Amino acid sequence: MIKIYYVDINDVFNILNFWIGKERGAYYTIPELEDLTDVGQLAYYSDIKPRYATSQLVKEILSPFKKKYNFSPSNTVSGYIVIPSNLDYLDLLDVQIEIALSGRTLYVPVPMVNEDQRSFALNSQIDPVTVTNPIGEMDIPRFIRIYPAGSGYTGTVTYFSRPIKPVFGYTLISGRTIVYDAATSTQLQWRQTELQQVILKSLKSIGINLSDEQVAQFAQITTQQNYQGLNHT
Repeated sequence: MIKIYYVDINDVFNILNFWIGKERGAYYTIPELEDLTDVGQLAYYSDIKPRYATSQLVKEILSPFKKKYNFSPSNTVSGYIVIPSNLDYLDLLDVQIEIALSGRTLYVPVPMVNEDQRSFALNSQIDPVTVTNPIGEMDIPRFIRIYPAGSGYTGTVTYFSRPIKPVFGYTLISGRTIVYDAATSTQLQWRQTELQQVILKSLKSIGINLSDEQVAQFAQITTQQNYQGLNHT
């Protein structure tokens, strides 16, 4: 398989519009390409996220989106932890609390349970729920409740944030010529090695199904022309 490393959002949009023009006979506008790329990256995220922790490679691919939120008793009420909306929370990975015990700090994982498991866990005498053996439940996205409910907990939520939607920055020359501006653009957070998959998913979302080789072939030609100065005016 041919593997091309794209530089930035300008490369991605060029590849997308080449294939859209080739298959549809028309081109997408910049806002349409921003939306299309966002759809593609979310589709790729949905495909690869279930494979997290199955290999080091997948962990590294998703590493740009792995974030942590530290909480304390001052922002936990009745056992609830609320992840702020401005953190772009998307999927939960782990909840861990810290407990001071006998002069040392214990780091305790909080297993998440489903609604139908909660009552069994809370009523269990064999494996009782305690501050050193807690359980958690996500009532709605970003709202996590820890049992036993108390005066508050200190700990960390590890989660995946939503991939940032790309923005193509540009200036308009003479009212018609678009000149790409990297400084005012918002780049995709994916590693360069993954941008080809984002492109494929973006095209697939509008019914254009291509192989890695087809996309990479055009990208390879474009890269060579740029290197030789053939695309520069």
